[in-house]
Amino acid sequence: LSPVMPAALAFAAVAAPVPVSAQPGASAPVPRPPDAETFVGLAHSSAVVQARAAELVASRETRPEARSFAQKMVEFRRGQIARLEDTARQKNVPVPTQLQFEHRLILENLEPLDSLELSRRYAEFQVQALEQELQIYASVKNAPAASPGDLADETLTELRRLLGEAEAMKKAVGP
Repeated sequence: LSPVMPAALAFAAVAAPVPVSAQPGASAPVPRPPDAETFVGLAHSSAVVQARAAELVASRETRPEARSFAQKMVEFRRGQIARLEDTARQKNVPVPTQLQFEHRLILENLEPLDSLELSRRYAEFQVQALEQELQIYASVKNAPAASPGDLADETLTELRRLLGEAEAMKKAVGP
């Protein structure tokens, strides 16, 4: 299993399809967007684990491509985490105080790695985490007013750009 797979499975369980009534010509079930609390929990934990991983890579002797990307991510995540916490307050939902278990494991597995291996694993992690994060934000983009769809609109474009940069970094540091 990839380091992000357990969290992806947790997200898939939350965004499970809602049964569609048996109508002639009915298409595939439409996924139900997560509620604000679930969204904030998933998005916040994802942002925090990526921020901590970026801080780790930026503070170590790693490949220049990885370190440069990590420094950008540290800045991006600071702003994003603040926006998520503001959204949580506005929606009156709690901000998680701990990372999800899978996210804690990812950090524990990155800690002991040396320069090249840390750069490569970080690049793999970032691509997977950003792909998952795009799914999380897309799931609430067109959700009812009670959900954080406005935050999703603001964040999706930036996440897509970062995913492109992460893929380029992965290619540069990979074997």
